[in-house]
Amino acid sequence: MAHRKAGIYLLIISLSALNLVVNSADIEKGLFLYLPIDEGTGGTVKDWGPNNFKTEMSKKRPKWVQGNQPDFGKALEFNGKDNYVKIDAATQGKDFDAHIDKNSGMTICAWVKVIKTATDTHGQTRQPIVMKGAGGAWEFALYVYDSMAPGMSVWTCPGSGVSEPSGGTLGTNWRYQCGTYNVKEGVKVYLDGKKDIIAQGGNNGEPCKTGTRPIFIAHREDGQFLNAIIAQVRMWERILSVNEMNMAMKTTSMAVRHLNKLSMTWAKIKSPT
Repeated sequence: MAHRKAGIYLLIISLSALNLVVNSADIEKGLFLYLPIDEGTGGTVKDWGPNNFKTEMSKKRPKWVQGNQPDFGKALEFNGKDNYVKIDAATQGKDFDAHIDKNSGMTICAWVKVIKTATDTHGQTRQPIVMKGAGGAWEFALYVYDSMAPGMSVWTCPGSGVSEPSGGTLGTNWRYQCGTYNVKEGVKVYLDGKKDIIAQGGNNGEPCKTGTRPIFIAHREDGQFLNAIIAQVRMWERILSVNEMNMAMKTTSMAVRHLNKLSMTWAKIKSPT
């Protein structure tokens, strides 16, 4: 009898795990960059996405700190002055911008805990969580404004015609910020996997996607730096639904590894010997 009950419990747990694996697989559709930022040590972060982009840190490295437990264990703290993580796809023979299309759109999401705003010497009233572009070829950015408002910007070439809505407030707690863009719906900003649109802006045609500049975490190449703790940075070559954002918010690299092990165990249990 005890063995039977144990088997039933294992079945329930395994089926639940399989369901979560399926859901996590759904959010992997169109995913082309995933930086869990959970190493806890060292001078690089691993891209778990299909392109395996190589990363590097600034000369003065951001600091490894505790994450938003139990959601994820580690994160990077950026000082808002000279810290960043950099992905230079062009030097790796890869085309980052090939994943951005005006019709299918794009989604950027990240966990962020703002420490303080306006810590750089740039003078603008915003600092990037994720940023790509420079000079006359600004491309896109997920932003934090000095007012603590979350925002997103998408430029058209040559770095003009920007759509950059912002609104609401992040505060200084951990928040899950997402931004989406396509040519039909323009730019939208969401917080914490909830259906309410925090900010929205009209479209300006096709986003700039001819630049070869690197993508940065917590930095813009003209001197903007964000003073915040950041983890779980993802980018998709499509518009995510709010439900998918919510699932991504709750799914980390460690969770996926754990669930995959459970599903493998269940597969072995139910397969004939």
